[in-house]
Amino acid sequence: MRRFAEENIVEVAPVECDFLPGDTVTVTNGYGNEIPGVKILGFVSEIDPDFRPEAFIYLDWDCYWFAVSPDKLKLETRQSI
Repeated sequence: MRRFAEENIVEVAPVECDFLPGDTVTVTNGYGNEIPGVKILGFVSEIDPDFRPEAFIYLDWDCYWFAVSPDKLKLETRQSI
């Protein structure tokens, strides 16, 4: 995971969004189930317009390499800066 993060994850979103790295969110998965307590790792460096362009947020969970879209997330807490 560390290598993936170093090579792929950036701290600034490629488009404007309401989330920041370190935020804790509830994720709604593809089955409509809510998964609370997931941290945002960061963002894709570049959006691929041909493959899931709406999904650009990486999460610290079992499929960290699979970016999700902001509409699947609900903010729980924001990490203090």
